[in-house]
Amino acid sequence: MSLIEIDFHRWNLAMSADVHSMIRDRNGEHGCNEDFDDACDVGAADIVSDEDASDYGNVIRLSDQQIMTKVFRSEERADEFYCKFGRCHGFGVRKGDYGKDDHGNLIRRRFFCNRAGLRDEKYLHRLDRQRGHRPETLTNCMAKLSIYLDRENSVWKVRKVILEHNHELTPRVMVHMIPKFRQMSNAAKAHTDGMHGYGVPMSKILGYMAGIAGGYSLLGFTKKDAYNYIDKMRCSKITDGDSNAAIVYLEGKVAADPMAMARFNLTEDGMLANMFWADGISRVDYQYFGDVIAFDSTYKKNKYNRPLVIFSGLNNHKQTTIFGFGLVLNETIASYTWMLENLLEVMCNKPPSVVVTDGDDTMIATVKKVFSEATHRLCAWHLQKNVTSNGSEQMFREIFSKWLYADMEVDEFEFQWDQAVGEYGLHQKCWATQMYEKRHMWASAYLRGKFCVGYWTTSRCEGINSHVKKFLISRHSIVNHVQNIWSWWSVNTVTKSWLHSSLRCTVLQSSQHVWILLRSVLQLSTLEQYLCKLRERLMVYEALIL
Repeated sequence: MSLIEIDFHRWNLAMSADVHSMIRDRNGEHGCNEDFDDACDVGAADIVSDEDASDYGNVIRLSDQQIMTKVFRSEERADEFYCKFGRCHGFGVRKGDYGKDDHGNLIRRRFFCNRAGLRDEKYLHRLDRQRGHRPETLTNCMAKLSIYLDRENSVWKVRKVILEHNHELTPRVMVHMIPKFRQMSNAAKAHTDGMHGYGVPMSKILGYMAGIAGGYSLLGFTKKDAYNYIDKMRCSKITDGDSNAAIVYLEGKVAADPMAMARFNLTEDGMLANMFWADGISRVDYQYFGDVIAFDSTYKKNKYNRPLVIFSGLNNHKQTTIFGFGLVLNETIASYTWMLENLLEVMCNKPPSVVVTDGDDTMIATVKKVFSEATHRLCAWHLQKNVTSNGSEQMFREIFSKWLYADMEVDEFEFQWDQAVGEYGLHQKCWATQMYEKRHMWASAYLRGKFCVGYWTTSRCEGINSHVKKFLISRHSIVNHVQNIWSWWSVNTVTKSWLHSSLRCTVLQSSQHVWILLRSVLQLSTLEQYLCKLRERLMVYEALIL
């Protein structure tokens, strides 16, 4: 046997021992075994100690009269006691309402079964719901524990306890899978970190640990918990060195270009949250061509899975112009609001007249909040895709395309919509109702007279993203991500700035010699060859002009 095989065998045995100890700890640390039956006199009105969970006594055999005699030093100890009681009897626990005195001190608290209450009916009949309902788990269970503060003795006493449940209790062997008690142990986290750090897929890690534990149900956590832990650790690994390096890099670019600007904010934990940056050329372009902007967030091409946001538009030659970049913490209204507010600040508080995005509800709400006066246009391609996936009638898809692109009056559109509702039964379809509510953002009848510079879709954003993904990989850190984007952006700005100017474009259109130059440029293989030949040809051509 080789040394590598010996080391792997030792590591395997050590991991097996750790996993088995993890299972023993999970079963023993909550007091569900029979080893502490007579740890204390449960009938006496003794104050519960803070030293160990076994001081609570045999919670399995406690009656309601015995629980009424319990006294706790703090509200947290009462919560711990009721959680252990619920674990041993097969139900979860959640904190309920509480009361405070005039000075803001907590004086009462109630704890409920995790199946207490019922789901509000207003959520069952929502027409705008995107996903199906989760299985109903609430049964209006009345089991609870109510405690109050005895101010004279500075202890917490039991006011009321109900032990009867109106549902089946969870079997003892599965009680550890209740969300309240489900967690990854330190041993499981250590093994997950170690194996994931060496590139082992998460499915393989879980399969290996489940095989040692005796099944997925004996792990003490679900696959979703493991994936959430990995995502959490990935986000928390944005260390000071990585985030600070990205910020220092942008500050250096801002120092070199006085017109460039960069913005960032932090989370409550001091972690880098959102970033936005734009150079001087982009800020100048925005002042001329920023009446219509389009943006989308795609390609989480970094090791922290941060979405990349690219703001773009069109110049006077209908060429794509980039106004700025951003990295957001997540695709929420708060992140998008911060991004758009900083875009507005960097661009000298000049709001756009038209904003083009896809049909994402988060973007719609954010644009309405920040750019309240702007016209928000939705991507026609995404809308047609939505209609194609939901509507099976070919004739309706043709009518919808007419509503998107044809020039018509509002009254004509409303009349045709009413006809389509009756003919195709759209009043019974949720997606059609949502589409009609957003008609001001996509129907050509409502967008007549709006200056959109030919923007019908976000295809230009998709084109930029498809090009950006060529040099962004998921292993990149934040600083690598920012450096690669800035380098690509700067190269494209330098090589295209001469071709994008109005004077040069006029010369190009009137000179046969420069068209030959352009054809030769398209045949070049590297950027260096392109720049060298472009410089030589320009020097010759300018000498001829002079």
